[in-house]
Amino acid sequence: MSPDPGEPSEDVIETAVGTVRGSEPLRLRYLPDSVRLFARTAGSSPAITFVEYGMRRDTGRREKSDRTMGYAELDERVRSVAAVLQRRYEPGDRVAVLCPHEPGYVVAFLACLYAGLVAVPLYAPEALRSNERLRSVMGDCAPRCVLTTSAVRSSVQRLLDEMRGTGGTDDTGDADGVPDLVCVDEVAADEAGNWRRPRMAPDDVAYLQYTSGSTGAPAGVRVTHLNLAVTNHQIRAHWPSSVIASWVPFFHDFGLVCGITNPLGAGAHSVNLSPMAFVQDPYRWLRMISDYRADWSVTPSSSLVQCVRRVTGERRSELDLSSLRLLTIAAEPVYAESTEAFTSAFAAGGLSPTAPTPCYGLAEATLPVSAPPVGEGMTDRCFDRDALAAGVARELPPGSPNTVRIVSCGTPSLGVSVRIRHPEDTGALPDGRVGEIWVSGPNVADGYWNRPDRSAAVFAKHLVEADGDLLPGPWLRTGDLGFLLQGRVHVVGRAKDMIIVRGRNHYPDDIEATVQAARDSASRAVAGTASEGSAAAFSAAIDGEERLVVLVEADPALLSAAGPEVEVILRDLRQEITRHHGLAAHDLVLVRRGTLPRTTSGKIRRGACREQYLRGELAH
Repeated sequence: MSPDPGEPSEDVIETAVGTVRGSEPLRLRYLPDSVRLFARTAGSSPAITFVEYGMRRDTGRREKSDRTMGYAELDERVRSVAAVLQRRYEPGDRVAVLCPHEPGYVVAFLACLYAGLVAVPLYAPEALRSNERLRSVMGDCAPRCVLTTSAVRSSVQRLLDEMRGTGGTDDTGDADGVPDLVCVDEVAADEAGNWRRPRMAPDDVAYLQYTSGSTGAPAGVRVTHLNLAVTNHQIRAHWPSSVIASWVPFFHDFGLVCGITNPLGAGAHSVNLSPMAFVQDPYRWLRMISDYRADWSVTPSSSLVQCVRRVTGERRSELDLSSLRLLTIAAEPVYAESTEAFTSAFAAGGLSPTAPTPCYGLAEATLPVSAPPVGEGMTDRCFDRDALAAGVARELPPGSPNTVRIVSCGTPSLGVSVRIRHPEDTGALPDGRVGEIWVSGPNVADGYWNRPDRSAAVFAKHLVEADGDLLPGPWLRTGDLGFLLQGRVHVVGRAKDMIIVRGRNHYPDDIEATVQAARDSASRAVAGTASEGSAAAFSAAIDGEERLVVLVEADPALLSAAGPEVEVILRDLRQEITRHHGLAAHDLVLVRRGTLPRTTSGKIRRGACREQYLRGELAH
């Protein structure tokens, strides 16, 4: 494939876009240039595959089908859409991606970058999901255009009509601030010849990654081309994989980076399953890893539990997971027990005991912060629970009383610096002391879209080292609590979610883990099987005092148990909280599974739980 007329030559495409601290300057390609390179040099190689499960009308049975696009085909489709965008919009305009989890999403996202526009990765409206977040995000970023597919055009159009406040409109948009609508699968392929590579600069914003909103209103992280290029380099340096399997949503930073930007920037094969297909049957994700011989996959911790519970018997024996060298577990707290259970359950299927690996990252860092070396697997240690509450990580031998297991999230990624900040000043703490995790590196974004006050509060200019030296930034205040031990990052919870009762600190994740384990035991006794669902622990001002409240999701069998049985269960749960945490629960409420408010990435919104509890809005 020869360069298009007006496209810069190869030596100009390979632009130096930044350096990683502590290393020689790196010449890193912009993501569009990387995809273009592989389209020219390995055009027939598979770029993306989507494994889909659809219902056949003639049989009423779900059948699997695979759709694959090579790099040349992907590049042509992307250039076609990008050419249309270039003709209509100016560099820097925002474009919202409201596509289903399918090839059109990848085309739409890349087309924004090819056109020099700012992508806003979101999701297609769904019947069972409120459009409140979509309206909020689109109101914040003011996109000129919405990219979607013809399959969901009507639902996207209804959303735009709601934003306009009228009964209908056409696809051209108008002057009232409502964006245009373009279906990427309806753009003519011959538009590709009209595309011209735009001028890009390292500090130009590539896309806005909206946070999940677990601790506040969603805000758009300004991810630059520099951030993106460095992140892709960091991940490739950690593990140069060839086949990546993922089901994590593309609108989430974990799914976007690991499912689209990193594999396509490396010339790898990205194999994807929709989140809904995973929820319907977790076996499909493992089957995809087995069939495509994936050497890397990613998942949040909670999905491991689903796999252990729902993938059993013969279906486990059908899997060959021996190709999987790395399973990155992140995006939510990682528990040693669930990771061990998953590793044990699928060992017979060839899963390496060192493949499941807890890591740490966040949207403001374009994802990677820390990870253990590939092949190390999960490592964890036992710490004194009372000492942790006092801000000290005091290790105890396994089996000691009053301990909590905390997994290591490894060492900082290439070019990343991590410090633990004292909660009351800008000074860094030594190893073994608990505080807020601060991060610095070229993958860290420079702030939030149109949020100068929030940007100033989260991105600090400097940090004082433990020995008094001034460390220049910018430094990202993650809002996560943790500690360093022998250079390894350990995460213990969110600062804003800390429960403080009678002057003592308690980590909600720790309390929730205790409650969920006790609930599962109770459910087995009542219903013969473990109950599924989450828990939410938080403090609330009741009668002028901070009190502990715990909401526990339970299955119908547990909720419908006889009154005395439920009272015994609640009593046992309270006793477990007191025994492990020295804390009395003011109120402990069983609620229907799926009731607790969550972010779009599935994390429990404890603040929203508190508000619903105080307003008496919980569904029992």
